[in-house]
Amino acid sequence: MSAKYIHIAKRIIEQIEREHILTGAKMPSLRQFCELHNISMTTALACYRYLEKFDYLSAEYKKGYYVQRPFVVPQPIRRQTFPLFKTKVCNTDKRPDQRPITESDYSLATAQLDATLIDRASLARCLKAVTKDADFTLLYDEINGSLALRTQLSQHFATQGFTVTEEELVITNGCLDAVLIALESVSQTGDVIAVSSPCYSGLLDILATLGRAVIEIPSTETGMDLVQLESALITQKVKACLFTANHQNPTGHSLGNEQKQAIAELASKYQVPIIEDDVFRELSHQRTIPLPIKYYDRQGWVIWCSSVSKTLAPGLRIGWSVAGRFTDKFIRQRQARTLGVNQPIQLALARYISKGYYATHINKVNRALRTNSDQYIAFLHAHLPTHADVYAPSGGLVLWLTLPAVDTQALADELSEKGVYVKAGAQFSSTRLYNDCLRINMGNLASCEIYAQLKLLCKLARKRMNT
Repeated sequence: MSAKYIHIAKRIIEQIEREHILTGAKMPSLRQFCELHNISMTTALACYRYLEKFDYLSAEYKKGYYVQRPFVVPQPIRRQTFPLFKTKVCNTDKRPDQRPITESDYSLATAQLDATLIDRASLARCLKAVTKDADFTLLYDEINGSLALRTQLSQHFATQGFTVTEEELVITNGCLDAVLIALESVSQTGDVIAVSSPCYSGLLDILATLGRAVIEIPSTETGMDLVQLESALITQKVKACLFTANHQNPTGHSLGNEQKQAIAELASKYQVPIIEDDVFRELSHQRTIPLPIKYYDRQGWVIWCSSVSKTLAPGLRIGWSVAGRFTDKFIRQRQARTLGVNQPIQLALARYISKGYYATHINKVNRALRTNSDQYIAFLHAHLPTHADVYAPSGGLVLWLTLPAVDTQALADELSEKGVYVKAGAQFSSTRLYNDCLRINMGNLASCEIYAQLKLLCKLARKRMNT
């Protein structure tokens, strides 16, 4: 006979599965739960921990317990595959020109959180509080950025099993700023940079602006073609690599820990720096936050870059880097570009993290994104043409669609004329391998407006596929 707390927990699981208790609902406090079931506090706590263990509850600091559904990788419309090809050096100017995007509150084009998921109230309180501190000044900040923020970030990452010290961290104006500084620290005009294929269009834009050539490394269903990566490191005079290991933009797929470790070891073996754009890492639809490539870096060849632009609010423009053996070069480059980062915002973010708001916010956002992913994929599954693919990510903000025989740039142009904005696959590569692919943002909460846009996308895709 099972213990009483397991018996109660299984009844609650049954109610959640039958949707008698809805996802996102707040559970009674432990004291209320004791009274409801006439049990001790020890039994109530054991029950909630059992539900947490099996992913049916999520705890939020000082707020209580919230209902969620266990993460199950959604079944794609068909088995997702990536194109197989032989790597070669290319220029990024082969991509089609991007049409200006008129953003709306419900854009499918830009990978960002729904406006209602931004924790405005707590951020505003923190910003107001720091300006009243007795030691608040508006003088030049420390060379690496605010010590208060670096300390809080260091402690925050430690809770995820990833240790970096405040001395290693350098604060930047967002993640792309960190990536740009890293590229300027380790490469020059004309150098070859290895990227994953497909690759976020913003990174390709930076490489084009800096005059770097690229060599695209094929993605695979389980990560990246490391055989071709090593071959490129040996034969192509690759100056640096620019990779995203977790919830990659645009596909949403991630590398396993074995691949992350292998990439760190390749960097050390061939003495080639790895610039890691890890901006989506904390947006995990699973219980745990994955580790970065940097975790496996033993000799400082990985330059880790991230920010709160995707997890919290893009307008804060706060990012950071851990540059390893390139720290001095990185700081000199940053000083040449800017004398620092907005001091009040740094201090407000440090306070926001120290109060536990950030950890609570991440849990809340990830619950919402997990639900979003399920809802978006279910809708697309029901309305897209039979031979379409949707890659089911384990985290992040984007969905990657493959629409065989459809010119997705033409589809994107047609949708934009009707006020719906998406990103065509051709924007994410210097090759023509993704002309039938499309990336959409799933950061917006599912609504009538979102479903109307998705329905139009599916309708026009079916029409073009049939034609």
